[in-house]
Amino acid sequence: MNERNWSPQLVAGLIYFVLFFVSPLSARASELSEYLFETWTSRDGLPHNSINAITQTDDGYLWFATWEGLARFNGHRFEHFTRGVESGLIDSGVRALYADANGGLLAGGVRGGLTYRHQRGWQPVEPAGKLINTVLRDPNGGIWIGTQSLGLVYRASLEAKNEIKISSVGVYKLTLALDGDVLVSTNKGLFKVGQEGVVNISAQAGLDPNPIYDAIQLSNGEFLFGGKHGAWRFDANNKLHSVHPALDSAFITRILADDSGDYWFGTINNGVYRLSNNTLTHFNERSGLLNNRVLSLFQDRERSIWIGTNGGLTRLHKAPFTVWDQHRGLAGDYVRTVLALDSGDIIAGTSRGLSVIRNREIRNVQTDSNNNELLSILSLAPRAEGGAWVGTYNRGVYLFDGQTLAPYPLDELPTHEVRAILQDKQNQHWFGTTAGLLRRSPDGTTRLFTVDDGLVDNYVMALAQDKHGHIWVGSAVGVAVIRGDKVEQIDLTSMEDAQYVFGFYSQGSSMWLATDRGLVRYRFSDKKLSLIGRPQGLPIDKFFQVIPDHMGYFWLTSNRGLWRISLDQANAIADGRATGPIRFELYNERDGMRTAQVNGGSNPAATIDNEGTLWFPTAQGVASTNPRNTEGLVVPHFPTVIERLTVDKTQYDLAQPHVFSFPAGSQRVSFDYVGLGFLSAQHIRYRTKLEGLDNSWVSRGSQTSADYTNLAPGHYRFVVKAYYEHHESDVNLASVEFVVLPYWWQRASVQIGLFLLLAASIALLFWWRLRLLKRSELRLKNEVIQKTLALRKQAAAFEVQAREDQLTRLNNRRAFDEWIEKVVYAPGQSTSFSLALIDIDHFKQINDTYTHLAGDQVLKIVAQEIKNATPQNGFVARWGGEEFVIGFRDWEPNKVFSVCESLRNAIKQRDFGSVAEHLTVTISTGIVNSDNSHDFDLLLRRADRALLHVKANGRDNIYVHSE
Repeated sequence: MNERNWSPQLVAGLIYFVLFFVSPLSARASELSEYLFETWTSRDGLPHNSINAITQTDDGYLWFATWEGLARFNGHRFEHFTRGVESGLIDSGVRALYADANGGLLAGGVRGGLTYRHQRGWQPVEPAGKLINTVLRDPNGGIWIGTQSLGLVYRASLEAKNEIKISSVGVYKLTLALDGDVLVSTNKGLFKVGQEGVVNISAQAGLDPNPIYDAIQLSNGEFLFGGKHGAWRFDANNKLHSVHPALDSAFITRILADDSGDYWFGTINNGVYRLSNNTLTHFNERSGLLNNRVLSLFQDRERSIWIGTNGGLTRLHKAPFTVWDQHRGLAGDYVRTVLALDSGDIIAGTSRGLSVIRNREIRNVQTDSNNNELLSILSLAPRAEGGAWVGTYNRGVYLFDGQTLAPYPLDELPTHEVRAILQDKQNQHWFGTTAGLLRRSPDGTTRLFTVDDGLVDNYVMALAQDKHGHIWVGSAVGVAVIRGDKVEQIDLTSMEDAQYVFGFYSQGSSMWLATDRGLVRYRFSDKKLSLIGRPQGLPIDKFFQVIPDHMGYFWLTSNRGLWRISLDQANAIADGRATGPIRFELYNERDGMRTAQVNGGSNPAATIDNEGTLWFPTAQGVASTNPRNTEGLVVPHFPTVIERLTVDKTQYDLAQPHVFSFPAGSQRVSFDYVGLGFLSAQHIRYRTKLEGLDNSWVSRGSQTSADYTNLAPGHYRFVVKAYYEHHESDVNLASVEFVVLPYWWQRASVQIGLFLLLAASIALLFWWRLRLLKRSELRLKNEVIQKTLALRKQAAAFEVQAREDQLTRLNNRRAFDEWIEKVVYAPGQSTSFSLALIDIDHFKQINDTYTHLAGDQVLKIVAQEIKNATPQNGFVARWGGEEFVIGFRDWEPNKVFSVCESLRNAIKQRDFGSVAEHLTVTISTGIVNSDNSHDFDLLLRRADRALLHVKANGRDNIYVHSE
């Protein structure tokens, strides 16, 4: 199975022209140009070209029933399931599929075989005995089986026995009615089976027992069904109506109601019809369908319509964009400029002439000269008198009067390459060329502006007039503004060194510039420039045109598609009221455009008509869209699945999620994953990470696999997220956990055993050594006693040192901790407790200025002051460095504060002249009080926060922590 890319079928998949019904139908069909289509056959991986049934399971996969087994589709490739032990199918031919509410898949085959796929795998079901055309599982778990000759079979469960509901009929299709009953389409008419038994709807409708091939019940309770003699609607008043006159003689095989309220009808020999707002549209082999015999219809979660035929699979999807190109009648595919006229016409300038789009029809405009040379058009501009000015590549300026093109003599043009034209409010005409800007006044006089007159460059690409009447000139080197006859250059160096100015949009108080460094805004009030580009979150920075729609958005054109941003957010970032990143939507081929290359370098490079439709010139035709119709057509959220987990060529079953265990010494762990987005699978991007190895995301691009080698023993979690390119905020995650087992010597129990063995060996050695000492006990007794006495003295000294700070002779931190445990927390003691944490301010500065010896003297003096200030039932200690701590037991908070305040003043007023001249010392104190001081660590953190508060607010102060 080959991974599928955009194929020539899809490139040709835009439906370019209006098709008409052929004999025996005579009604005219509206076009399907708003739909894209793509096709698949056995060459693309399908097991067979006859697609008997289509469905989609809860996990996101699409399933197709064929004569050569089932095919599961993930957007890239088809996975086959044929008869055998794994699938439970007794024959490869599969006719029927049904995805139930439990996420399971029920499949029926040509020999009456049944199988059920659920989360744990395949479960064979007792065969029905006859060829199965259709299956259904009702909300109660009941199984309905429509056979070719046995009739309608019911089973209360997967394991139950057959119960014949309707005998001696051939059942073609089963669907659920609104009340939970089952609609049964048979060779003898339409029946409804349920609580009221079997109801013959065909008889109620007054129809003969003719074959009905498919039926659905609409939300209003009406029945819609079709067969050999057309499609019919049966209302609540038991009245029968023809769905559409053009369908009366059609042989209807399948019916689908999509979520837009449109109805689709598959036929036995004439393709598909769509009924939308009483307008019938036809799609058959002439318009791209692989075969006119329709076997199945299905709408997936992304609103695509899947059509199964005898010749392969076709998908239709309503696209946001419509393309107008040479196949639809445009003069040429390469379009430089488009312009919406007040008349409602859209004129497009192509490399092969001028075209007019009116009411979805295209007319190519002829010149009034005998010259057969094709006219390559670069620029357009509306004329106040009607029609348009037309700038060409090498033939100067033309006039379009609405019908024909005529040359406009302009001998003063410095060159015949005209890339921008403007007729301003003063009725002056401006012609931007590659050799300067020509102005023609109403009286016929002209003036040429070049770099000698102040233009930044002679290569003029864009022109615009602001609300003040000034003319803006965009060129390949920068921008200039013409006020009367005076030219003023605007420096764009601060805007990421922007140079090319491709287009303008005047927004009242501002002028927006499309440049090669992003979108630049110039505010008239203060002449301030602001940038919306890569630093603000846009992935690219070269834009050709900026145009607003009627919904509050800017559309930016580029060689990499169309970018839509919020106008309000753009202004907020430009004003400094927001910092970004700018939110954007990207539109390209997946949205119906033939190419992402939207042309620029001449004007206008985008236009909007009276209905709010936007039109863009591209390298493959004109692309148009109405923003009101684009919402919701592209679904960025889709399931992401990990399809395969392979460890050293051993594949693990992912049917039941759990934590997998891999053997010690596993060399390679491989994951195959996919995002189940079918609209544009090749535009899905992936990021992965392996928690336990590295928590950072790794960009995988479009790669759908990840390998890890020589993983250390431990617990890991592999995570993959899938998203459409430039839509990373809309991520879709999947994950799997696993453990790599250690070798026996890497196990914790073994390592603990070795440690214990080593400890036992050391103990044994010690015991042996002790025995030796005991043998020498008598001889060394006196010496031992003397050494013991010396050791006791030394231990006593160590005991004092262990609890006393040698410099300040205060208790140390260990002694304070013991006091806390023995005195404050002792049984029967009062729970009232206060803690004061004291720090000498700028002590490092004292050391650096007066030497560390002076610092030691300061520590001793301050320690003595603290000791003198500490009450009898308190406890003072040096906490570390220049910090001290005092514990108060059974003291009221206000008295604690008084003691600390007195201490602070005493030290501040103390004369340290004996240490160093002009030396003053201050302290900062953080206090915490508690009536329930069982959590000393918590109190200590609060005291530390209080001390930090004092330091942050100037030091030489006291702060009491409060909740």
